[in-house]
Amino acid sequence: MINYSNQIFDILDKTLKSHDEATFVVSGGSSPIKIFNELSSMPINWSKVRVTLVDDRFVDKSHKDSNEKLVFEKLMINNAKDINFISLCNSPEEVLNIKRPFDIMLLGMGEDGHFASLFPSMIQSKPNYFDPLCKPEIIHTEPMGDPKHKRVTMNLSMILKSKKIILLVSNQKKLDLINKSKTNRNLPIHFLLNQKEVDVDIFELFS
Repeated sequence: MINYSNQIFDILDKTLKSHDEATFVVSGGSSPIKIFNELSSMPINWSKVRVTLVDDRFVDKSHKDSNEKLVFEKLMINNAKDINFISLCNSPEEVLNIKRPFDIMLLGMGEDGHFASLFPSMIQSKPNYFDPLCKPEIIHTEPMGDPKHKRVTMNLSMILKSKKIILLVSNQKKLDLINKSKTNRNLPIHFLLNQKEVDVDIFELFS
């Protein structure tokens, strides 16, 4: 299997060789755990890597459904324990003020086609969330998704303010959904994959 962690490391390492810091925006869920574990042991000046989440559940950071908890336990360990982490839940204004474009954006996808916390029900009710031309914003939602919690997420416009976007695909069902999404506007992922601002690299995490 391709070592995707090395590809991410190479981008961060190259960025730090030409800039004072690098910005790495990550997702939660199970898909990035192996990548987080591998990155955490890689030799880089992690104190110069600014990390935040693209979305999170509005729960305490000790809650099992917290994406922040996942980052602390799976990424911010080993060599990466000194990462400069900014909480999307607790410091959204600070996240909003991070200099853009972000260097790397790591996204996952649900089997309903959602990414970040942008769900199918929002396509009709909140179409501006999926508009690349809207102002970059951090959005707070009502309880939704599985697990069902209030959520905080970047809108598509803010997500696209990235030099590199990587979409993690963890099974064949999700890969099939990506193919369907090219023409199906009822799937949130359609709007990510059909925009023209940033190329989206798809990392297949299954063999």
